[in-house]
Amino acid sequence: MITMLLFKLEKNQILKNLMRTQMFYVRDRLILKLLYLINGQIVIMVLPSLKKPNISPAVFLLILRYIYTGILDLINQSSFNILALLVACDELMLDKLVNHVQKHLINQESTWLQKNFIFALHTVLKLQSCKEIQEYIMTTICEDPQPFFELKEFPTLNKDILLSLVKRDDLIIEEIDIWKYLLKWGTAQSVAFKESSKGKSQEIDVTKWKDNDFSSLKKSLDPFIPYIRFHEISREDFYHHIRPYKKAIPENIYEDIVAYLMVNIMPKFSTLPSRCGSVNIDSVIIERNKAAVITNWIEKRTTLVRKPFYRFTLTYRATRDGFNFNTFNAKNQNNAVLGLIKIKDSKKIIGGYSPIGFKSRNDDAYYWVDDYDDYYAQWVSTNNSFIFCFGDEESSTVLSCVKDSSCAIYSCSGSWMNFGNSDLVLNGQNGSCSQCYYENKILDTNSFVVEELETFIVQKN
Repeated sequence: MITMLLFKLEKNQILKNLMRTQMFYVRDRLILKLLYLINGQIVIMVLPSLKKPNISPAVFLLILRYIYTGILDLINQSSFNILALLVACDELMLDKLVNHVQKHLINQESTWLQKNFIFALHTVLKLQSCKEIQEYIMTTICEDPQPFFELKEFPTLNKDILLSLVKRDDLIIEEIDIWKYLLKWGTAQSVAFKESSKGKSQEIDVTKWKDNDFSSLKKSLDPFIPYIRFHEISREDFYHHIRPYKKAIPENIYEDIVAYLMVNIMPKFSTLPSRCGSVNIDSVIIERNKAAVITNWIEKRTTLVRKPFYRFTLTYRATRDGFNFNTFNAKNQNNAVLGLIKIKDSKKIIGGYSPIGFKSRNDDAYYWVDDYDDYYAQWVSTNNSFIFCFGDEESSTVLSCVKDSSCAIYSCSGSWMNFGNSDLVLNGQNGSCSQCYYENKILDTNSFVVEELETFIVQKN
């Protein structure tokens, strides 16, 4: 039997809503099968054979009201109902409504979402048209993951969702904490543990575990192991939090970690770049993972820590601003500055960091006038400058810190950036590298040509 729904409308409103409804008829053949006018009334035929058991009457009514009036009033709706509305709109292919409801959840229901991230994730990650809210939830978790991992429902999180989080390089959390939370989640997947911990909170006593307990944990953790940066975990944390679970870690990876921590042999299996955290950089030369490495060099850390974070503000780009000395010089004084250089006909990227910028002439500079032009020169002291090279496939990364602070930065006429007056010197599109006042030589050649040049003011958030 066909259900008839009648709505009395003014004449001009009939035409307005008829056009709107016809649009939804084209997109949503599952709800509206036929629409026509009878004596000034809009008649909609709804086919009962196309029932949607996943859509509640309250949600279905919201959709119908929107179709007939063009108004979607969510003010008095519960957050749960609004999420259910999003599911219904996705199922019924109502793209316009999907976009609107996603934005409402993000802008107006963010507090509820954060308290119910587990439920929300399990819901929205199944929806093909809801990429915006999916990315919002994942990004929000990555920016401050601890509250999410501490949710009591965390052990029930779907494996694929957790894996997608662990894979992300913008997850702002220490690797040892990821490992601890994975232990918590992996242990909870064990049937034996579930049975023994029913109705009570139970600490993990790994000393009482049997081989089958380790085997069960290993099975749960295996998909995650390749995405953990074990080489960024300290020896102390390794001893207390990883060593007891040796049987749950593949032998080759475990030996890889031990070799790195004990005798500094570079890891063969755990070779992922450092997580970027919130290090954003508007660069056409490097990606965010390299920016994260640079922030740790600035902090003089040997083990990656993603806090505190830095902000990189682009001040100069050669292909945008031109190879112009006055432009370059005006934008790179009296602030901490990072310079990046892409070498022509090479995959190597070199650069330098100066916490005092690239100084121009001041009253303390050596200064004289010859027959042709003014000339000035000045040494600027700092203990915190460094130069570097990100290698290509055949060479490794080189970090070279200043070893004579009194000769860290050399400011002279016509020099764009000058580290040690020889270690890294740039004059327009030509540069040179000859180790002197810095620890290491960063290039195996003494000269290079610049393909791209960028500078950034570096500020701690």
